[in-house]
Amino acid sequence: MNRSLNKPSYKVNLIRQHCICESNYHKLLKLLPNLDQQDEYTLLVSHSVHQGKMHFHVQNRARYTTTLRITFEADWSQWLALPTMQVRLYHDAAMAEVTSVQKIRYFEPVYTYPNDKMLLPDEKEQLNLFLSDWLNFCFSGGHVHYGIV
Repeated sequence: MNRSLNKPSYKVNLIRQHCICESNYHKLLKLLPNLDQQDEYTLLVSHSVHQGKMHFHVQNRARYTTTLRITFEADWSQWLALPTMQVRLYHDAAMAEVTSVQKIRYFEPVYTYPNDKMLLPDEKEQLNLFLSDWLNFCFSGGHVHYGIV
């Protein structure tokens, strides 16, 4: 008997996703303290002997939202493609959500698996967790230098 047929399907945990998005929002504001006035940030990070840069570019600023484009550049990118992502900050809700990665825009809350794009059932949550991990890396795993543009 196939074990995957008995596996329960993924169900969105809205409380967990909101917590991740709220945490990402506050981490971004801490990393980018003048986000309401400054459009470009470059943060240098290092881990062990490896060096990298995270570039933040404000693409759109509205009354209640700010859209950031985040790109990564690192000396380990020869063997690992680093993603480009777009993150929308919702200031009224104090949340930050990944809205696109590479060329994929808009993510469904749940995907059936397997699917045409081979996205995970919880792809949206995984992307927000990935952003959280990168922001945590900036705070704890490397050295962040402020004010470099």
